[in-house]
Amino acid sequence: MSAIFGILRFDGGDVSTRDLERMGTTLTHRGPDGRNFVAAGPVGLGHCLMRVNAEDRFEAQPIFDAETGISLVADCRIDNREELAGIFCIGAAESSAMPDSAFILRAYKQWGENCAEHLIGDFAFAVWDGAAQKLVLGRDHMGQRTVFYHKGDNFFAFASEIKGLWALADVPRQLLEHIMFRALARYTWSVGRTLYAEILAVPGGTLTAVGPDGTVKTRHYWEPRSNPMHENRDEAYYIGQYRSVLAEAVACRLRRLSGPAALLNSGGFDTAAIAGLAGPVMTAQGRKLISLSWQGAKGRETAYGDIRPWIEACRRVMPHLDIRYVSRPTENPLVDAERRFSIADGPANVNYKVADCLDAEASAAGARVIMDGLGGDYTVNPRGFGALAGHLRRGEFRRFLTELRPHLRETGQTTWRMLKEEFAPWLIPTSVMRWQRRMRRSRPSVWVEFAHRDIFGPAPKKQTKPIAAEQRNKPASFAAQREQIRRVALRKCRGFASGGAIVAANFGLDLTRPFHDKRVVELAFAVPEDLYVKHGLNRYLARRALADIYPTEFQHRGRRNVGIIGDDKAIVEVATPALLNEADRQANDARLASFFNYQVIRRMLQAAPTKDSETLFRKSLALNMLLRARFLEWFDDTNCERGRVPPAMKAQC
Repeated sequence: MSAIFGILRFDGGDVSTRDLERMGTTLTHRGPDGRNFVAAGPVGLGHCLMRVNAEDRFEAQPIFDAETGISLVADCRIDNREELAGIFCIGAAESSAMPDSAFILRAYKQWGENCAEHLIGDFAFAVWDGAAQKLVLGRDHMGQRTVFYHKGDNFFAFASEIKGLWALADVPRQLLEHIMFRALARYTWSVGRTLYAEILAVPGGTLTAVGPDGTVKTRHYWEPRSNPMHENRDEAYYIGQYRSVLAEAVACRLRRLSGPAALLNSGGFDTAAIAGLAGPVMTAQGRKLISLSWQGAKGRETAYGDIRPWIEACRRVMPHLDIRYVSRPTENPLVDAERRFSIADGPANVNYKVADCLDAEASAAGARVIMDGLGGDYTVNPRGFGALAGHLRRGEFRRFLTELRPHLRETGQTTWRMLKEEFAPWLIPTSVMRWQRRMRRSRPSVWVEFAHRDIFGPAPKKQTKPIAAEQRNKPASFAAQREQIRRVALRKCRGFASGGAIVAANFGLDLTRPFHDKRVVELAFAVPEDLYVKHGLNRYLARRALADIYPTEFQHRGRRNVGIIGDDKAIVEVATPALLNEADRQANDARLASFFNYQVIRRMLQAAPTKDSETLFRKSLALNMLLRARFLEWFDDTNCERGRVPPAMKAQC
């Protein structure tokens, strides 16, 4: 995962090469294979290179096209090179010697700002169009690569990481505290918003254009949706497309690699699909896919169950996997947390040391690409909760009776549990559901229990589309349920950062997610409801399409996935004495005590261990609050050291 950075001045001055040098030096961890920048009058562009694919040996950015006056820097992997080569009339010999960035340049020359719509892959790019005197920033469809920017009075700056912007003295380093806490509580989200004042992100599926006068215009060129070519087809079609589209999404991330690749393997349906579909490419290359699975702090299992039977089942049928179990003693997550704050340009969560441990293992094994299964649940592998109730609500009584017996057999549910979990949430009248939602929004969030003052800010006003009169009294349809899934995908797409990607880059890794591939997403939203759950089996489409890939145990596997990366329970229980001491220390800090209710935090940390998920949730939340407080301290101290202190904070330095 390389880096891009640059500056555009619109005050008549020239870009300082010293500023570009500082930005490049700050991002040097993303450029082990070279770093370069070019300043030409009011614009300067820079690039830090990490070679991942074979064609990366031809990268020499920034690229300049003398014919059109276009300059470009890009952090990219372009997967439809052959298609683009045909459009641009580029022969095989020439294409094989072209880096991916050259294809983006050709695309911009042909389609201008519409170029991103024709690209498939993970990318973030910046184009200076000399003829039009504008800077264009683009980010891939699901936002797997990142680019942040700041617009000042006299200049515009961008970088792959926020710390690259902070290398400039004129970029403010001010935390928006209420945004940080809203993000923790998932209270709301805003397109392009970061945790910091005057620093924004280019959202996924978006282009941002900056004119010579500093005018910034943003346009969404894509959002999660179905591709019409996949709509209204039969089951055989979707089984075939599931296999071919997901197989290509995996293969294109592997086939051009110049080194080994790794997979964070939870042993679930999603990661097992990636592991199995990687087989042909790995075998052809004579390599093995490094499979990393978190085994729990005690080396046996996590609080969610034992992952080993599922991983061993994969080992049996996937000889191309280099399976490695990862474990380490539980540590106090507050120790060395400041290092993670610095890496991530933000707070850490409870399980950050687990993620760091897995990334470090992949890096030590020589991998430069790492994949995970994030995205399966809200794309082609939804869990299909409420399917039986859906048949009843739509009057599909024959289908309901057909599915009832196999559903009980496959899920192992008792009749009472089925009524509670499968029917009650979905059969409540729409009017009651609306009343419940209003009541839920009016009640204080559970996070407020931990706060002494209103750190979340005023409740956001939700903007909703008007509901047609004929739809107001109808029960929740499949379309409405699918819309909820689509909103999850949209949040991932428009989010300010690709979760884990910036941290992985600090370990020399390019984190990429096959289920976030544009082609997978566009297939997912065309899949009909009937294929979510069938014959009592959820993930029905995956089980059918990958029957010869999955271990046989997967054909009658339940919904619960024990391979969740992380072990909140072990972390909190082992570190409780140290966490209580930390809570006492923080309570003596007047500023922190004005934010957090440390009596509540202590009470939750001291709660007796139980199997109750709510208790574990609150313990983890208490630890998260301590980490947020620690981050506030670190951020303020770092600002003091750098002399980047807002006027209100100078007295504390």
